[in-house]
Amino acid sequence: MRHLFLLAALLAAAPAASAQSSTPAAAPAAPSLASAHYSAADTIRAVRHLFEHRTRGAGGYADAGGTILTAGAVAMALRTDSTAEGQRIDNNSDLMVGSALMGYGLFRAARFGRPRYEQVVGAYAQGEPLPAYVRRRLKPKYFRYRAF
Repeated sequence: MRHLFLLAALLAAAPAASAQSSTPAAAPAAPSLASAHYSAADTIRAVRHLFEHRTRGAGGYADAGGTILTAGAVAMALRTDSTAEGQRIDNNSDLMVGSALMGYGLFRAARFGRPRYEQVVGAYAQGEPLPAYVRRRLKPKYFRYRAF
């Protein structure tokens, strides 16, 4: 019983003791992209970093999707027994997964490829704003100095 009263007294005193202690000041927040002012050279370097980051896996997705798609098509063409339901399901899923991976890889390569990069940078150099899909994806980490 004594332990219960002691525990209750400690719990009652804990909020009062913590309320008297001073809390350290919060660290200043990192500047957001909207409030920071970057030069045109910094922005072009950040766009280049973004495009390199986004195209890094595009070739792998397209290659893997093409391989899976080819394997599914070959298995479908070489199948002699059309009643094997399990084999048909496997082949159909190979075709679906392969085409999805290949489509995603081609989409990323088209959206963030070298011709699109040159088009975006050329338009920005002439004074046009960056496209919305580029502005949305630019983060402060892309503006940090990075040797290419």
